[in-house]
Amino acid sequence: MNPTKEEIIDRAKHAVMDLNESAVEMIAHEALDAGISPVDLIEQGFVEGMKAMGDLFEEGKSQLAQIFEASHIVESGINVLKPAILNSMGSKNNVCWFGNLVVGM
Repeated sequence: MNPTKEEIIDRAKHAVMDLNESAVEMIAHEALDAGISPVDLIEQGFVEGMKAMGDLFEEGKSQLAQIFEASHIVESGINVLKPAILNSMGSKNNVCWFGNLVVGM
């Protein structure tokens, strides 16, 4: 049985929280194969995982180094998604990247 969009996004969030880079990359590929929007995966999965890490830090249950590691892991997942993001924006000549921010012109 194929996982639902919600299940894939939830796994992405937890992979970020678990600091599991290989899982984040695998889930990014799986999401693309399942037709999930890269933006949805980033916003609802990766960003929510980062928010949860921030909450743990505020509660004293996480260290700053773990926040930085989670950020690096999210970047790895976004790198998997970049080609799909570029394809969805049309011409690559009209796209500009600023770190992980993409701007269409």
